[in-house]
Amino acid sequence: MNFKIGDLVRFVDEPIEGHITSFMANGMVGVTDDTGFEIPVLQNKITLVHGNMRMEEDEEPVLVNNTQKFIDKGIFLALTGEQKEGLVKFFIANETSYELLVAVKEQSGGKCTGIYNNIIPAREYHQIYTANFSNIHKWPSLEFQIIRTSRRAHSPVAPLEKTIKVKALDLINSKENSEVLPEKAWLFELDKIEENIGLDKLKAHFISHRPK
Repeated sequence: MNFKIGDLVRFVDEPIEGHITSFMANGMVGVTDDTGFEIPVLQNKITLVHGNMRMEEDEEPVLVNNTQKFIDKGIFLALTGEQKEGLVKFFIANETSYELLVAVKEQSGGKCTGIYNNIIPAREYHQIYTANFSNIHKWPSLEFQIIRTSRRAHSPVAPLEKTIKVKALDLINSKENSEVLPEKAWLFELDKIEENIGLDKLKAHFISHRPK
């Protein structure tokens, strides 16, 4: 079985569950449990835990409410956890009315590895990654590709492409409340419109006012 960073796995011989946080030599992986400790284990001694085991026929039909206000902003990378506990969890929090088709890659050593791809419904969140606070200097850059759509009428929007590298200084600020996450988190806005500071106008201003 092919595992990847962030997979939720269960030990075959012990009642332990956790997320894969590293790959080691000789077929070993590091599995971090809820206490924040990384446990080395052979890959053939773990099995993948599937979070959603409902069958398609068990799903209730989705009712589309066209009377509510359409929310078109609010897609966040959200980090939760306490540094003293060691474990940090990465989520995508979708506070919008869009349904998101999301692909996430990690960039490390000049190479990319896919770590997540799924659909995130409107006003919901999914976990995409797990890491240790002690290895924050080794956290990879995360590349996001997001397509926004809805069965409600909405203005056309281009796909989102953004790369984020979370650093220690980014976690100095206090956590914030999210509209969809059940706990406070460090929030990084993925659909923020980058402001045009008018570099061309600023350059022209300085050139026109240069002493002659």
